[in-house]
Amino acid sequence: MKLVALVLVTGCGLSGSLDLPLISPPVRAATPPGLASTARNRPLGLDASLSASDLHDRFFSGNGPTDLMTVLGWIDQRIAEIDDSGTGPCLAAAPVDVPLGTIGETMTIAASCYRDFGDGFIELAVVGGTTSFYVTGGAVRMAAIVTPVGASDYQVDAWYGVGYTNVTSCGATGTFDDCSYGVTALHANSATKAFEMSVAGLGEGFCGVQLQSDGTSLYAIGSNDMGETCGDAATACVDATDLASPGACTPALTLPSIGRRAGAGAHVFGASHYPDAPNVTLDGTATDSLHFGPDAPAPGVAEL
Repeated sequence: MKLVALVLVTGCGLSGSLDLPLISPPVRAATPPGLASTARNRPLGLDASLSASDLHDRFFSGNGPTDLMTVLGWIDQRIAEIDDSGTGPCLAAAPVDVPLGTIGETMTIAASCYRDFGDGFIELAVVGGTTSFYVTGGAVRMAAIVTPVGASDYQVDAWYGVGYTNVTSCGATGTFDDCSYGVTALHANSATKAFEMSVAGLGEGFCGVQLQSDGTSLYAIGSNDMGETCGDAATACVDATDLASPGACTPALTLPSIGRRAGAGAHVFGASHYPDAPNVTLDGTATDSLHFGPDAPAPGVAEL
């Protein structure tokens, strides 16, 4: 995923509904069938050092703060709130560059309009059907680009974090590391069924893990979370539908491989064994790896 490509120019002369695309539908369409199933504890053929049930239950069960569709559903609610609000003069203005920094990378997106929600905001730009978002609020924030591919399909490239309200609303210690706290990179294409996730964090079942599927086979590699320590890196190649039969994998990972560094808050936590050099800093401060974007709309972006 090349989020550098989020640099956009905005369209002009737009009218009526914004007609912004939702993120969940194309991601759901690209999700490997076996992971999309609501069944629990499916026999994913990962090495014994990784928890098969955790992979499904943490990210694809339909419940919990680290569940993919739960996160995307919250983002879609924000998008839907402004989708029918109509266009404004800001859509015809020159976009403003918004710098992001995720996992040591320097990235720039663009925004021409924003909307304040009270507990967060969204800023966005649209051109030729391609939409970029940066959304904050509550326990989640996300940067994403949604690109049309064909008549009715989309490609989604995104970074998102979870756990921003842990200090005030989760756990008993008033610290960032009492509940799930992590960052995810995502790529999904509903036309080709390409799907990839990279995840690193605390309370997510894995210190660092990466999944890739072409809709037929699923490849996975990662280091499971045992609290103060992390498991050795393990891999799998399985059928994307039954998650048990051998798959035919040719790994070609395009997202950055991410894994947490060792650290401590209320609890001591060890470093991921995937990738070889862990690269995600989790310390609950405004400069750790979850804080990859601004906390307020960029100067020069007008209210929609």
